[in-house]
Amino acid sequence: MNDKELEALIKELGLSITIPPQAKEAYHIVTAPPQGFPSIDIIRPNDSSKFYLISMGILIHPNHKASINEMKKEDRKKFFQELTEDLLKMGVDFAFLPPGTETPEVIQVLRIVFMDSLTPNEFLNAYYTVRNAGMLVIAKINYKFGNVQGESKGSLRYV
Repeated sequence: MNDKELEALIKELGLSITIPPQAKEAYHIVTAPPQGFPSIDIIRPNDSSKFYLISMGILIHPNHKASINEMKKEDRKKFFQELTEDLLKMGVDFAFLPPGTETPEVIQVLRIVFMDSLTPNEFLNAYYTVRNAGMLVIAKINYKFGNVQGESKGSLRYV
């Protein structure tokens, strides 16, 4: 699958495609359904890359971050341990950013798919796995700490 075939597939599904103005990669698009959320980034880091990164970044809202910081240390650790286990079960790569902090500002969820002989179904399986993993992160945070109206900050979205 190449970039043009990928874009045709995304458009066929009724998803919008935008190119983030800050993108420095060889190929970087942001996809979203008509309602605008959730947004998923698809990235090919450089011209010679033979893979796409399918990524969703979840920006932790300041209110949620404050609530997380108010938790007892062992409760906070348990919350992130359970979230880690759930994401591992879903088969996605993820990162709590910035690394080494007790409370992340961003949770990045991603999968890598190789372009060579990539079928539409394989792409969609990876795409929706990332989307569902990101929505799980959002749901767990909102269930635990309450719903905050989502605001955007670039291609990341507060939860």
